[in-house]
Amino acid sequence: MIINIDENIKIELINENHSQPIFDIVDQNRIHLRQWLPFVDRMQTVEFAENFVKGTMQRNKDGNEFAFVIIENDKVIGRIGVYKIDGQNKIGEIGYWLAENLQGKGIITKSCKALIDFCFSDLQLNRIEIKCGTENFKSKTIPEKLNFTKEGVIREGELLYDKFIDLNLYSLLKTDIK
Repeated sequence: MIINIDENIKIELINENHSQPIFDIVDQNRIHLRQWLPFVDRMQTVEFAENFVKGTMQRNKDGNEFAFVIIENDKVIGRIGVYKIDGQNKIGEIGYWLAENLQGKGIITKSCKALIDFCFSDLQLNRIEIKCGTENFKSKTIPEKLNFTKEGVIREGELLYDKFIDLNLYSLLKTDIK
């Protein structure tokens, strides 16, 4: 599955061909990504990335998540997806990350807009959540730009390496879309 974002950017459902590019981006952006992503230190080999992708593909197949790579001009530059899908309550959680040198260009915002449309239209979700570290100022601008409602702070909501961090919780309801 491919969702076109604009003339240069698309998101593509993760497949085995993405293992090496995902590993390469993580490897080249370790310091940047490690600030907020707990898996970075574990991804030390392409084999780890391959196993990660296989697990992701199975969760995609099972409908528990829809995880994509972000591609710009045929090059993988990041990841985005809707995770922890609760079919009973029609809730999903969006997560994303991008190579450091490509931040600030609107790529994540545009990709989120397309993913939100997919979540509400194709997946028939009613609620989408975004959680991000309270100190992750770049990440929290995304739900704020996209008119998510900040519901509060989840105290010590994520173990990030050796410490717990607080998370902002944002939500968007299908009825919020005008």
